[in-house]
Amino acid sequence: MEGITDEAFRKTILKLYPEWDYLATDFLRVPSAGRYPLKHLITHFGKDLSEVESVKDKTMFQILTSHRAFTIQMVKDVESLAYPWMDINLGCPSNTVTKNGGGSSLLLDLTTLRSLIKNIRDNYSGRLSAKIRTGFHHTGEFEDSIRLLNDEGIELITVHGRTRDMMYKVPAEWKYIEQAVKISQVPVIGNGDVWGVNDIDRMLKDTGCHAVMVARGALKAPWIAQDYKNGDYLETAQERFIKIKRFFTEYRTELEAENISDRGLLKQSKSVSRFMLDGIENGEIIRRKLLLSQTAPEFFSIIDSL
Repeated sequence: MEGITDEAFRKTILKLYPEWDYLATDFLRVPSAGRYPLKHLITHFGKDLSEVESVKDKTMFQILTSHRAFTIQMVKDVESLAYPWMDINLGCPSNTVTKNGGGSSLLLDLTTLRSLIKNIRDNYSGRLSAKIRTGFHHTGEFEDSIRLLNDEGIELITVHGRTRDMMYKVPAEWKYIEQAVKISQVPVIGNGDVWGVNDIDRMLKDTGCHAVMVARGALKAPWIAQDYKNGDYLETAQERFIKIKRFFTEYRTELEAENISDRGLLKQSKSVSRFMLDGIENGEIIRRKLLLSQTAPEFFSIIDSL
């Protein structure tokens, strides 16, 4: 998730909730001219995390590219840093991304997409995965896109059960995850509308997918993997408040260790808080107070009062 799963967020997750099997960086846009210095890629992955082999092995280095971008150079640089897993974002629905030919807009031209995936695969020897939507305007070429990814050496496919035009406004259609499982020769990861522990079980059962990716649900409950593996299927509002306070105590520590400004601390904290109060009585009132807070101390005083 852009601007969310940075080093501070992932450090917090790794410390508090080691039950997560895998993590993903937020996507890094491949430049349309020139290249990033290697230190920029290291910073994006996380300088401290880059030095921990066990973390590198479980972290997708996520890129967002287009047919016009300098993709091969980026891929070669990621390879040179020995990051063992790279993920290609073919699902981002944002207008800013798609109008520049990136994210889910790549699904509009499978011939160009095939060439792009082939070039990436030819220049990267590590584990290569892709996250995909069911289409852009429609799902007519969904099966063709799954077969294309299989043909060109993608080793894991995450399917988000919506077209780009659906954005996040309608329920995810898990039937397409099940459809992908039936035709794919490589493991399929299900994604879309996984908000709680019960949704994980339901998606695995209903679709037969190999694994479940949690995105916005991990903002609602960063501890969801811990609850799932501990068998904690019920949660009171008070228990949620305790978890929220514990998360923000550690997250604030990680952000402040980066010498972040008060304004930056406030901005990042607001970004990760937007779903945490969903489903709680008076949660919308509390969320509004958090989002309207003017300083980091004001924000954290509201968290402490939960």
